[in-house]
Amino acid sequence: MKQNEKIRRLAGFGMVASSVGIAVLCMLFGAMALYLFGLIEGFDLVTELGLSDIVATLDFKGRAVALFFWLMTDALGLWFCCIAFALFRGFRDSGVFTLEASLRLRRIGWIIFALSPVSILSSALGSGAVSCLYNCGDAIKDNVRISVSIDDTDIYAVVIGLLIVAVGHIFVEAVRLSEENEAFV
Repeated sequence: MKQNEKIRRLAGFGMVASSVGIAVLCMLFGAMALYLFGLIEGFDLVTELGLSDIVATLDFKGRAVALFFWLMTDALGLWFCCIAFALFRGFRDSGVFTLEASLRLRRIGWIIFALSPVSILSSALGSGAVSCLYNCGDAIKDNVRISVSIDDTDIYAVVIGLLIVAVGHIFVEAVRLSEENEAFV
């Protein structure tokens, strides 16, 4: 098998994998929209946000606020999958060492880097907004909860994201040097 054919085959696999990610995330968004309008039962967003001890159930407004914050990282994941699909399509159609591929690789690195802070903030702001929505009118002042936690996977996401950004910068410079050398010859 020729190298170019192998790259095309592997890029096709990457396109399929990122397409599956896009499809799964779109189905998740659809299911959550159905949950928002009360058409799907059995999903307990209050438990997912860790607020079951201070919020019993969510009405439409509470579900909308909670889903907005809860789906932030999934929206970032959808953007990641879309850029990954474009990256692999570019590998298949134009080759690996192109300026567009290098820039997409950097974008992917920044998205992976952003997953950690977005996850932390969406969890904290989501739990704070939902608990405040239901308990800010109470006479008890401690019924609003904001929880911030950092997991080891958050640290990995930051480090891996920055490493991919660095590789993307190296590829951008390598492509520019290669174009300069081709123009010189």
